[in-house]
Amino acid sequence: MENKVAQGCRALLAGIVFYCSVTAQAGNHVVIIAGKGGTAEYSAKFSRDAKQLQEVLRRQYGFTPEQITLLAESGATLPSTAVNVETTFMKLAATLRAEDALVIVLFGHGTADANFAKFNLVGADLRDLDFARLLERVPARQQVLVNTTAASAGFIEKLARQERVIITATRSAEEKYATVFPEYLVEAFMKGEEADLNKDQKISFLEAFDYARDRVVRFYEQAQRLRPEHPLLEDNGDGIGSEIPVAQAFTANVASAPSDGALAARLFFSPGVGALTAAPNAAGPLEQKKANLLAEIEALKARKGTLTAAEYERKLEDLFLALARLNREIKQSKP
Repeated sequence: MENKVAQGCRALLAGIVFYCSVTAQAGNHVVIIAGKGGTAEYSAKFSRDAKQLQEVLRRQYGFTPEQITLLAESGATLPSTAVNVETTFMKLAATLRAEDALVIVLFGHGTADANFAKFNLVGADLRDLDFARLLERVPARQQVLVNTTAASAGFIEKLARQERVIITATRSAEEKYATVFPEYLVEAFMKGEEADLNKDQKISFLEAFDYARDRVVRFYEQAQRLRPEHPLLEDNGDGIGSEIPVAQAFTANVASAPSDGALAARLFFSPGVGALTAAPNAAGPLEQKKANLLAEIEALKARKGTLTAAEYERKLEDLFLALARLNREIKQSKP
């Protein structure tokens, strides 16, 4: 039986298997930041979301305490200040290697103006450009940054590059209200069987995004409210996020399908040692139906200029609801 030291030195993050010796430290790392709440209610919520994700990664995905850095307004060893964020990245720049992986998850409030999107911290805030600068210092090639705040869309344009996945809770600076996206993102990793669309026993970042997006759509549908948040994923380096990213297997026969999603489909948290990449299952009838639906969404986007704003949003929302229902059907069809 493997000893506890060896077990503690093994982790699989973002498709990279890394074994460490007794004296070495596992290279893959997750940084979770709960920003300033502004009120006791929001401070508690952001801290709760951050600690819940930390606990899920430790209990369900085998991460050691040394592989997770938690910063929060309260209840954490490191308060979520700009100085502590900078110090954390300085340490990662000195310890991570090119073959390692780094995941950053932000919970909190966000703001934006004509030039920058900001993540609210205790004291001075950090801009999208600040996070871009900090990430560029870290040698780990594979990087994932998830910003679950309002007005987070600006992070996509400023941080996009090859081998990096950027996920935001909103598609514009105008979407400035508190988001429900973060709780569904944590839920995706916590309820693995529900989020695992292709049933390969791994939750890719694409699957987690799809799960959270679908539940955001369903939340506002059930509340009978217009949806004020539209999550985006960008992973091809062009700086343009997609609401409907797809794995490569779904794009082969759909020329107009968006190109985002192929990298996110290969990056995943996993509790055990497995394949280096999470390859999507071969496309069946339901997957082809999904590809056709994605193409229909892209065709609608191409016709946006010929429709009134209200008509376009109504048609697009109807297609998103159909996509959420189809994803549930695909999941239920898997053994």
